Parts: sequence; C-alpha cells; structure tokens
Amino acid sequence: MPPRGLRARLTIAFLGIVAIALALSGYLVVDRVSHEFELQERAAQAARTSAVSSAVRSLAQSVAGTKRIIDSKGNLNAKVRERFLLQDPELQQLALEIARADVRVRFGTWDPDKEHFSPAADSEFLISSDGAVLEPGEGRDSILLEPNIELIGGAPSSVGIEVTLISPLTTRAWRVAGITGTIIFVGIIAMIFAIIISAIAAARFAKPVQLLSETAMAISDGDLSARVPTGIEVAANEEMVALLDDFNLMADRLQGSMQALRRERDRGQEHLADVSHELRTPLAALRAFVDLLQDPATDAATRKKLFVEAGRQLERMDMLTSNILELSRFDAGIARPVFMVGDMRASVRAAVEQAAAGARRAGVAVDERMPTRKVLVRHDAVLVGQAVANLVSNALKFTPRGGSVLVSVQLLSTGAATVSVRDTGVGISSEELPRIFDRFYRGTEGLAAANQAARATGSGLGLAIVKSIVDMHAGRIVVESLPGEGTSFALTFPADPEAVDEEVPDAASAPSGPATLVSFGRRAAALLGEVAKTTLRLRRVLRADPPSSTVSETPASLSVAPESPKALKETPRD
Repeated sequence: MPPRGLRARLTIAFLGIVAIALALSGYLVVDRVSHEFELQERAAQAARTSAVSSAVRSLAQSVAGTKRIIDSKGNLNAKVRERFLLQDPELQQLALEIARADVRVRFGTWDPDKEHFSPAADSEFLISSDGAVLEPGEGRDSILLEPNIELIGGAPSSVGIEVTLISPLTTRAWRVAGITGTIIFVGIIAMIFAIIISAIAAARFAKPVQLLSETAMAISDGDLSARVPTGIEVAANEEMVALLDDFNLMADRLQGSMQALRRERDRGQEHLADVSHELRTPLAALRAFVDLLQDPATDAATRKKLFVEAGRQLERMDMLTSNILELSRFDAGIARPVFMVGDMRASVRAAVEQAAAGARRAGVAVDERMPTRKVLVRHDAVLVGQAVANLVSNALKFTPRGGSVLVSVQLLSTGAATVSVRDTGVGISSEELPRIFDRFYRGTEGLAAANQAARATGSGLGLAIVKSIVDMHAGRIVVESLPGEGTSFALTFPADPEAVDEEVPDAASAPSGPATLVSFGRRAAALLGEVAKTTLRLRRVLRADPPSSTVSETPASLSVAPESPKALKETPRD
C-alpha cells in the first residue's frame, strides 16, 4: 500500500531523487574510469605486442637461416613451421613473460600498395599462456587488441609476420571493481545521510501543513480563536510563511464574520421580539374590536368609533409590516441599489412633492433649496427618494402647526452631494441621539409627552430604513438637534458609491446560519401570517355590517374619544 502521509511521501521522493542521482553519477564515473583504464591497457598491450613481434621475427630469421621464410610459392619454411609447432620453452616464455597473454602468430605476405596482409597456408600458430603465474588482481581480459605486422625485406610483396595478443592478463577488471565498490560504499553512506536529512527536511516541510490541519480542525470544532504559529522558525521557506500568514488572515476574517453573524443573530432575535411586541398591541386591539362588533349590544356610535380605530390600527399594521419587509430585504441583500448617474435634485424634489399634501394638513411649511446647476452623482433615485421622504415625514410628525421644514441639496467640491432636512420641531435630546437609528425606537417618554400622537402612529423603523439606504450608498449621516429648537439631518452621498473602499465585510454576503436573518425572516413571516388572518377576520365582519362603508372615508387622523377606552374595558366579552 503506497504511503499516504505527506512526511512519508516527501521522504520517499527525496530518497528516490538522491538514489537516482547517485546511480547515474556512479555509472558515469565507473564508465569513465573503465574507459581510461582500457586506453591505458591498450597502450601497454601495444608495447607488449611490438616486443613479442620483434622476438618472433628474430626467432624465425634465425631458424630459416639463409633461406626465405616464405618461398616463391607462398609456402612457409618447413623449419620455421616445425619450430613454432613444437612451442619450446623459448616460445612459451614469449607468452608467459613478455606478452602475458595467448599469442597468435601468422606468416604471410604484405602488399604495401593495398596495405593488405595475406597469410600463407598452414602458417598460423597459437602460443598458450595457461601456465602463467597470476599476480594479485590479474585476470583474463576480454579486450580486443589490434594485431601488429612485422615486415621482413623490401620486395614489392614483403614477408610479414602478424602477431596478435588474445585474452591478456590484466588488472583492469580488478581496479574497476575496486573503484565500483568504493563508489557503492560511498553511495550507501550518502544514502544513510540522505535518509537522515530527508527525514528532517520532510518533518520541517510537513510541520506547517500539520499545524494547518490541526488549526483547521480546531476551527471546525468551534474554536475560532485558533491560529497557526508563523515565522521562519516554523515554516521551511518564505512561501510557507506567506501561506500561514494568509491562513491566519482568513481565520481572522472568518472569526469576524462569525462574530458579525452572532451579533446579527442576537439582533435578529431582539428584532423578532420587538416585532412580536409591536404587533401584539394592534392585534389585541383588533381582536377586541372584532369581539365588540360581534356583540349585538354595541350601539351605532360605538361601532363607528370602533371602525375608525380599527382603520387606524390596520394602517399602523400595514405600515409596520411594510417597513419590516423592507428592512428584511435590505438586510438579506435582496433589495440591492441600482446606481445610475442622475440629478440628485430630481430625487429630492419628488420626495418633497410627495409630502406636500401631508404638510398642508399638518399646517407645516415645507420649503426646498436647490442649486441652480445639476447635482450629478451615481445613486439609486428610488431609494434616495424614500430616505428623504422618511426624514420629511418624521419632521412633519414632530413639528407643531405653524412650524417649517427646509430640504436642501448641496454639491461638494469632492463631487459628493449632501441632502439636508431641517425642521423647527420638538428636537431630540443628547441622550436620545445615539439610539434614534435603532429599530423600533420611538423616543423617551419626554418626547412622547411632547408629541404623543406622532409617537403613537410611528413604527420606529423609518430612521433605520434611512440608515440602511445611506449605508448601501457608502454615505454618512450627521444629526444635529436641540430640544425645543428643531433637528437637522444631513445625508452625504459619494460621487460613486462603488468606488468607495469597504473596510467592513458585507454581512449580506456572509454565509447564513441557522439563527441568522433567514430564520428570523421565517419567524417574522409566521407573525405576518397571523396579522393576515386577523385582517381577513376583521374584513369579514366589516363586510357584514352596513357602516363599514364609512371606514375608507374617515380620515386616519381621527382618534377615539377619551371615554372610549373605559367603555372598552367595561364592556363584557363573549
């Protein structure tokens, strides 16, 4: 089974590379040394062959005497043949002492023009060296040596003696074997060192990976604070150090995202509790109204007041659910802005015109102050108009009759635009300013006493929606207020929201968990379903009663008489 661990694989790979390198280098060294020894041996054997050739020539001439060694018919001299066939001690000495090899002797003629040797018939003799005393390391060598031709006479076809050494006794193989053994020994020592070094190196290379694995496992088990030790003393190289640093950076971002998700979960649970609390009051009132409307003892005047109050509660629930859904779409990233270059004045002017009718009913003057030239910035005209409309609506609610609201637009030198909404209303205390953008926050009792009707009709989500819209545009909000003197909201929108670098990760793009906005949306949907059931029940009652036609005609600003709550409490339920 092949190894699966990184350390084992690295060790085997390193050893394989070292083994291949040692084998190749050893083979090349042995081959090179063997070739050098062969050249040396050829030179030595050539000298031995020349010496043996001279001795054979002298011996043949002395035996032939005055006669030719090769006669005119090309036959070898009989005495010469007889002498070389006997292989007496003198000839044996040539093979044993001088040649140190088997000696082959052939007599013939040499053609200098063609440089060709033609052996005579029955002129080949082999002098054996089997009786030679071997020196240490000597052995038969398979080297093939070139023959040496010794010429006798100067005729056109001279007599030639060809001498060839066969299977010489040399120490070449012994010396090559010694060098090969030395290389193998050195290779074994090198492999031992390679094993040690590769084990150490593999452990050093595998240690950061093991630390990464252990840290990743700890993070997967829920320990988001786990980090990998970094530094050159931990990692093997700068690239691994960079990898560990990047992993820790990723873990930091993951921890930040998870903390943001936990905060969002907690905020979602608080949001759900606030939604439940905010819906409980109108739902309880509507159920009470339905019970009273179903009671035959309820008189016509009370029924009319109940219809009016039911209409107000329905409007409040409709506004509350609409704002909740709008905020949920913003939080979940469903409602994404569509940035287009446009005139900011048009978006603001549309919001002001939308609030004009309500301002006339409230007796509050709404003025606008716009620059003469276009204010061109990239923005979502619908969302910006909604934000300005919410601010103007809040200003009208908390500004007494006879007051004023001023909406202005200013183009900054950076290309950004600032939209300001200033009123002369009741103002906001410094203690309340940090909380005005919290969801469902509608002011303290002091503010409620200043304008209880306005506080009762609000959902506490308008400014939260404004903040979400400004955040989506990468803008900022500045609030200035003094109790009793009025409030000023300044919304600054950059020239290009997408060009602004975001330093905080987008929570909408983070992976959703079991208790994030997704689960919150499901639970909120259940509450809204309950609202729908109650609304349908009320509509069935209203359709069954003739006075229901006056509900849509009754202004939403009407309220129940002061004695009405007492009457509701004293009236028995079915």
